[in-house]
Amino acid sequence: MTSLAGQECLGKLREHRPLLLACEAIGWLHMTGKAHPDFLRRHGSTGVLYDEKNWHQSLDPDWSTRLGWLRSRFTTQRWPSTFLEFLQEYDNRDSKNTLVGFLQAGHAMASGVEKNLPTQPSKYLGQDATHMWLASPFGHPIRNLLSDPPEVLTQNGWAGLTARIGALLDGLSELGDSPPSDLEPWWRWRQEAIGPEGWLRQAFMATLAETRLPNNDVTLWDQSYVAAALFKSAVAGSLLSQNPSWESLKSQTRWRVLTVGFGTDHYEARAVRIGDWAGARRQIEAFFEDIRRLIEVDLAIGSLVFRDNQLLVFTFPGLRFDEVDSAAPRGSLDDSSAETLRQELEKEIDELAKDRSFETPPLCRLSTSTRSLIPMTAELRGARQTLAVPMHRSWSIPQTDEGQGHVCPVCQVRFNGGPEERHANLSKQRACRVCSERRKGRLDSWLASGNETIWISEVADENDRLALLTLSFDLGPWLDGSQIDCLRTQNVREWRRHNPTLNGTDNPVDIHRPHDSIVEEIERFVRNPVTVRSGKRSGKLDNPLLASLNEGFSWEDDIQAFFQKIVEDRSDAPSWDSLTEKDRAHWLAHQLFRKNASPGRIYRFWRTTQRFFDQLLPRFREIASAAPNRWRTRRLALTVNVNDPDQAGWEDRQTYLGSFRGAPFEVLYRSARRDFVTICNLSRLLGQEESEDLLIDQPIEVAGDDGKARTLQIASAKTAPGLGSYAPILVLEQDPERFRILLPLSAVNACIEAAVEKWEQEFSRVWGRMPLRVSAVAFARRTPFQAVVEAARNVEDAVHAPIQEKKEAWRVVETVSRGGMTALSLARPDGEQELAVVPACLPDGRADVFYPYLEVADGKLRQPRDFATPKGIVYRHVADLALGDRIQIAPARFALLFLESTAGRFEPVRPRYLSDWKRLRSIWSLLRREAPSITALRRAWSILVEVREDWDGPAADPAETRRAWVELARPVLAQCLEVEGAVLETLVDAAASGILELTLDWHLRALKESVEVRR
Repeated sequence: MTSLAGQECLGKLREHRPLLLACEAIGWLHMTGKAHPDFLRRHGSTGVLYDEKNWHQSLDPDWSTRLGWLRSRFTTQRWPSTFLEFLQEYDNRDSKNTLVGFLQAGHAMASGVEKNLPTQPSKYLGQDATHMWLASPFGHPIRNLLSDPPEVLTQNGWAGLTARIGALLDGLSELGDSPPSDLEPWWRWRQEAIGPEGWLRQAFMATLAETRLPNNDVTLWDQSYVAAALFKSAVAGSLLSQNPSWESLKSQTRWRVLTVGFGTDHYEARAVRIGDWAGARRQIEAFFEDIRRLIEVDLAIGSLVFRDNQLLVFTFPGLRFDEVDSAAPRGSLDDSSAETLRQELEKEIDELAKDRSFETPPLCRLSTSTRSLIPMTAELRGARQTLAVPMHRSWSIPQTDEGQGHVCPVCQVRFNGGPEERHANLSKQRACRVCSERRKGRLDSWLASGNETIWISEVADENDRLALLTLSFDLGPWLDGSQIDCLRTQNVREWRRHNPTLNGTDNPVDIHRPHDSIVEEIERFVRNPVTVRSGKRSGKLDNPLLASLNEGFSWEDDIQAFFQKIVEDRSDAPSWDSLTEKDRAHWLAHQLFRKNASPGRIYRFWRTTQRFFDQLLPRFREIASAAPNRWRTRRLALTVNVNDPDQAGWEDRQTYLGSFRGAPFEVLYRSARRDFVTICNLSRLLGQEESEDLLIDQPIEVAGDDGKARTLQIASAKTAPGLGSYAPILVLEQDPERFRILLPLSAVNACIEAAVEKWEQEFSRVWGRMPLRVSAVAFARRTPFQAVVEAARNVEDAVHAPIQEKKEAWRVVETVSRGGMTALSLARPDGEQELAVVPACLPDGRADVFYPYLEVADGKLRQPRDFATPKGIVYRHVADLALGDRIQIAPARFALLFLESTAGRFEPVRPRYLSDWKRLRSIWSLLRREAPSITALRRAWSILVEVREDWDGPAADPAETRRAWVELARPVLAQCLEVEGAVLETLVDAAASGILELTLDWHLRALKESVEVRR
């Protein structure tokens, strides 16, 4: 494919945009019948007769009529005899040699792999109508769908859904005749259906595509969207192939992933003010939307399957599996053609970046062809490594006509133009035109809808302090499938107990040693595969055990091909040829009993963590906005006497800073309205009972960015129209792996507690494998933003080391199981004990044999429910843990830093276990209640810190120093705080662990909190 051919391919994709987006829509809708409540009732043992494939009968005009325009518009395509085949044959075992075959391929990868259990052997996994639960991919029960139905499952929900589907198809037909250049209507049509608030997305997210345990963790939306994305890319690949092959589409079709990245962190690190970062982020988000328009709608070659603040990942056509070794593949998109197409896409993306005057180049890369999304993690890792160097390839930086002045302090690559200011420092601080426009764009957006804030002065608390709070997960091991090893689709012992016979013969698996026994049985067959000798299945593999575990096994004629589908397609396992028979058997047993790393499930993993952060945001708003003084969340519009010459000449959109009653006073001037809007914490200026009229006729000295002082004489004050209230928080980053937010420092403790409580509730079944990392940097309002960001990164790095590098061996001290919960008392490496409470049962009372497993350190199978991965890692059910067991934990951590000066960002950070956060808070509650005064508390703290600094010399023995310091802490605390007994011992224990020092430092030095006065 030449460069010209590359351009021709882009033109061909644009020409076929209606076809590709129609195929995507068919993919969204092909399982719509499962959104009817009777689908759940039928599988819930109610006796309801319902066929989900006949849902189209609710449409008028019918499905085929509404899509008939496609056949007449794209006559050369291999259409099925009727469009109903898309709805009725998508899960047919036999591959169709029409476009339906591509839908079969996409459905098989996104959904079919979840339903490969034979019906009878897996019948015990069914849910009934009383407990038809939708769960998170981490095992948390979300909703009992028939007892508490979402809107789509209500009486009127189905009629409303089908009506909107009819309108969607009608809109598709109308757009089918639009010219290729008319992109906006297509984007709007798609976003209204499947955008973040899209009606189809919201409906399908609320219900299930598969009702059996444990596949109730993937929604109808996850499977439908991913199947549609794969279908769309597969059809695009056939359009770009020289001679597309239509044989065995279901099993031979593969895909690539297209990763587009941008060095977002570079712009954050260069920001001088928060407005520089917020403005740049706004441009980057708009740039990412431009890229989505290009890939998903303009070219319609793929769909988004992952995104964060740096990376977008899309589905992309791949090379057929049977053409891997072909010298000149023609039936699908070969590697050379794919690379040429990538280069053309890179050029288009570069132009989008230059339109926004970015100083660094975007990244555009393709993966190898695959039948899963597992390689996506390697692509993400490689892309991030490349983007760590901002100028990772040649890039022409868009310049302005400003050829003089100083170098812009923000971008550091352009001049800031203009004559020298009276004060040289002010001239040096001026941003270039591009960076100034980014700030201005942020301001324009805020003025249009000011319910949020963009002003640090509004976020700062009563002590003029803020906190940058970061919450993060490590998603990599979940996206690459390695953490899925610990999630079961069945437990061998439970499967054996519910299937004592297989096809009329005794089940050969020993129920007393189920894991080893099933590996041995599979190994026997791998060594000597048996096939059927006669009949319809003549030549097909014959093994009752494997047939009971995988529905497709009985239709395979080669054990190596079966291994490739079950193991190699769904994991990063070694190839068949590199393994022994025993290893092959172990891999087969492992894959057949673990959850599938299906594209739909991987998509749901990151969507769940994104939703976790999304749901925390309104809670954080509530916490930060709660204040006894109503002025905390209010804004005022102030006017001056326009006839007073001293009150003229204010600069439009300029901020002016002064003070009133000893507190910061900041306003923004709007020339169009001839008024000032307050952009500061008014509760520091006005008391709860005071009126805004108090500000009238008050002369307030203010200064703008030029440093010139002026007197603001307020003539009137009233609520600012459209900007009258706000929540004092500022979101800096919100993606699936990391949530960064600026808060009033006074609110940060409550926000951390809310996040920890939510994590403990929703991730309790995987708490040792999905740790939450929390970091908070406290700082004064006037602290340079660059110093704050650098400090935040250092603290985040301290708590967010990769899971595999930070696993720790914890020892089980005690276990108690009661009421479906298991409480573990665990000894940590630091000598402290921790309590973990883990659900061990499902809501319907059955044992949860799917999620709550922990890795044991000795690697030995000891309990009937134990299982081992092919890599030798042994997992044990939480309810089977015994005294003395050592388990491998990836601990949740937190770290706190008070940035008293910019030099504080270089201070070493000591991360602590997240469970210590609760201890820290309880110790502070105890101190507030028991300490006689804040003075006494400070005196005790001062003595202890001073002595510790004196004793912590380079020659000191740490253990001896700690013992002596603890012995000193007891009399100091007893004398200064006048405490004794259990209270004293609790404080001494806290001193020994370091919690007391951290508690005092955080609450007294950073938060400036006080204690209760004894009466």
